[in-house]
Amino acid sequence: MILTIETCSSSGSIAVGTPENLFAMQYADIRVTHSERVLPQIEACLEAAQVTMNDIEIIAVANGPGSFTGVRIGLATAKGLCFARNLPLVPINSLKLIAANAYGSAYPILVLKDARMQEVYCALYTPELEEIIAPACSLPEAILSQIDGKVIALGDGVNLCSNKFAEYGIQAVIGLPHQHIPLASAMLSLVPKAIKLTSIDEIADLEPYYLRKSQAEVVREQRGIPQQK
Repeated sequence: MILTIETCSSSGSIAVGTPENLFAMQYADIRVTHSERVLPQIEACLEAAQVTMNDIEIIAVANGPGSFTGVRIGLATAKGLCFARNLPLVPINSLKLIAANAYGSAYPILVLKDARMQEVYCALYTPELEEIIAPACSLPEAILSQIDGKVIALGDGVNLCSNKFAEYGIQAVIGLPHQHIPLASAMLSLVPKAIKLTSIDEIADLEPYYLRKSQAEVVREQRGIPQQK
């Protein structure tokens, strides 16, 4: 049994199931912080699936890129549960998680996630979710200039690029609204082929996959303030 945690986006979701079956999922896009809702969501999801933490064998977490605070909360929660119950942890890239919404499509899958400041977290995948262009944080023009032909475009950053596709000769099929959302339920299918961290040291050393420095880190560097360890 697998417990999956997604807090990289404003919505956030929790799922319980196996790679073959989804037993229960909790999803909410409300004005409540992840720190307030993630544990209650986990409890509600376990109850809906009629299982307990004793039944969980693996925990998977979306470890970025995305909201800096959300990524930290999800990863810290997952680590805490793994430490408490000696469970393996599976980190899943949130861009690949979005791409999973179009698995098996007829064209490559372009994921564009809004990174603010007119930038996007981006990656290009085959229909079978193999990387064509590795995840990056860039201006939309930087990723679009590397693409040729037809793609399925997913993610909340598509709106930043929709008026640029034609300019770069890209034929983009825009996904349906629900396909732009990273969902914990999709992680269940990704776990079997993902790397599993099993030792306490491996799990403790796992860092959020931010792809860029936080604004606080940028300000510290500009002011010459040393990084705290």
